[in-house]
Amino acid sequence: MSVIERMRNSTESPFTRLIIVLVGVIFVVAGGRGARQGCAGGMAARVNGETVSLVDYDRAFANTLQRAGGGLTDDKRAQLRGAVLDQLVLQRLILQEASAMGLAVSDEELARDLKAEKAFQKDGVFDPALYDQIVGRMGLSRAEFEQQQRQQLLIQKVQDIATQGVLVSDAEVRTAWTSENTRLEVTYVRLPPANFLDGIEVSDADRDAWIAANGPAIESRYKADYERSYNLPRRFHLHSILLRTDMPGIDKEAVKAHAEAVAAEAAAGADFAALARRWSEDLSVKDAGDLGVLPADAIDPVLAAAAEATGVGKVSGVVESGRGYQILRVEAIEAARIVPVEEARPGIAVQLIREERVESVVADYGARIIAAWKADPLVVPRDLTEARSLAVDTTGPFSLADEGVPNIGDGPVVADLLTTLRSARSGEVLAVPVTVKGMSYVLAITSRTEPEEATYAAESATVRARLELFAKQGFVKAWVAQLRKAAKVQVYVGT
Repeated sequence: MSVIERMRNSTESPFTRLIIVLVGVIFVVAGGRGARQGCAGGMAARVNGETVSLVDYDRAFANTLQRAGGGLTDDKRAQLRGAVLDQLVLQRLILQEASAMGLAVSDEELARDLKAEKAFQKDGVFDPALYDQIVGRMGLSRAEFEQQQRQQLLIQKVQDIATQGVLVSDAEVRTAWTSENTRLEVTYVRLPPANFLDGIEVSDADRDAWIAANGPAIESRYKADYERSYNLPRRFHLHSILLRTDMPGIDKEAVKAHAEAVAAEAAAGADFAALARRWSEDLSVKDAGDLGVLPADAIDPVLAAAAEATGVGKVSGVVESGRGYQILRVEAIEAARIVPVEEARPGIAVQLIREERVESVVADYGARIIAAWKADPLVVPRDLTEARSLAVDTTGPFSLADEGVPNIGDGPVVADLLTTLRSARSGEVLAVPVTVKGMSYVLAITSRTEPEEATYAAESATVRARLELFAKQGFVKAWVAQLRKAAKVQVYVGT
């Protein structure tokens, strides 16, 4: 009994009986000349005692290389050689399987197939002269070409027998059609762990106990973050008022005069933050001109030099930068230094403790959002989202048959989410947060559109064909895997 017959007889699942062998598309059929020469031309491999000749292998590789085009690297050529040999081995296994099933292709079947091929027809009738011309251009004799065609037809016969049991139930078609045509839109709140770390309180006692028990973890984090956090360059803490001149139509002299007037006010003791809010044209205006603490290499060198010349606690004169005229208040200048691990240890411990606790904190906060949202499904609880600077967004419309959810992702967790969404109603807030690749989301169904029943009759045939194709592909993979597992294959060429 063949492998394919055993597989068909051993399964009770209707889905796994959706059988087809697409080997006519998948496998390259090598020529007949090499097959007849056998070992005389050298062996590329032996498959259950049968030879795959070097002639067949080299010809199949040359044909495949021609289709792939030029410019392949050595690694790509090696991968291609391996794929070609694997295809030839699998082809031989399938033909052996056909033999085990007692299949053959008669001369009448071969002749009928050749006469039906339009490439060999002239005015709709098979033309022997045209046939010989085309076969000759392929570098084959009639016998060699017809051996190839006979093998292809035999493979097709295996396919035909395999498909005799193909069945897709009406229920499967209905379910798939409903999923493909049900459209959802989801509003979600993203809960990044980083937004919660600073709010996690760690007592001195907890910190000290953690340090005593986790010395290696602290050392490891110190080394990982050394360049970024502990090998500190010279740093500046600056406030700035920027009057821009890098836009069309600007009168630079007028801007400079205005900047000098603002600088005079600041030097006379006016509130620098108030001046920044009133006059600055930089994004830092929302922070009253505070640029934060910046390393020297992140600051315009002109500004760094002006800050050095001005000194801590003082206000600079007008400084011309690439963006315009600026006035600086120098809050602090920190010398370059290395933070030793002893000094960094308490902060590292607090950070690691927060990272350990953040998952449960995020889950609890997500539960609070869900509870508030469920109380009024039409209103996102903005007080909670804004308190933690959490983004609220929508997926846009998508289908239940999609493999992922827009803006959220794909994979097993999202597959489970899609299963949950199949029964979710419009306006429903999901009962628990969903975590995808380390990011948690709270979700509510903004809208749900069901398919129109009147279209089912016209669309069901297409859905059925698609289900059959998916099942066929799954069977091919399983069937080929079983053939390879049971086969005895010796390879004699490097790929």
